[in-house]
Amino acid sequence: MKIRINSSITTLILMVGLISFTAGCSSTQKTGGAGLQSVVTQNVVRIAGVKAMQGANLSPVKGKLLSIKLTGFIDAANQGFIENLVRSRVEDAGGRLVAQDKAAIILEVVVNSAGNDFGTSRVPVISRSERTEGTVDMDLVIRNAADGEKLSSQHVVGEAKYEQTAVLGIEGMGNYYVKEKGSFTEVPNPSNYR
Repeated sequence: MKIRINSSITTLILMVGLISFTAGCSSTQKTGGAGLQSVVTQNVVRIAGVKAMQGANLSPVKGKLLSIKLTGFIDAANQGFIENLVRSRVEDAGGRLVAQDKAAIILEVVVNSAGNDFGTSRVPVISRSERTEGTVDMDLVIRNAADGEKLSSQHVVGEAKYEQTAVLGIEGMGNYYVKEKGSFTEVPNPSNYR
């Protein structure tokens, strides 16, 4: 007895097998260890922080004596960066930084998140993409130093990523991106992103 297999069934079985083999996989995980461990990670979080502060309205600090108070999810790995970023933007906006007891206003910087994640996407044998994603999410509250009255409050967020792809085992150049109006735009030189 001879068994005949319809060529349509054979084609279907081969297609299902091929699709199963080449189906993409994706994952995202918190970068291991504490703090910002690599230059790529530092650049991604820095770009996200700069983007967040680009959205800040600091006009109320112009010509004022003020101090900055950092709170929220701030740790030793990102405190210096966040503090320097905010201080430089305040000075660029015309604010004058002084000790808290001499300040007319206080800028409370509540860090909701400032960090990075690592993720991969792949199509077996064909391609693999690795990315580092960073977010800086803060609330900026400006208060009258004398009585604590809230003068203004705003929420700022910046997102950035670095992505490097390999096709058929050949690594390509990695690129940095910043999220602008809902989609990512390439950042040609991360050290010049201001």
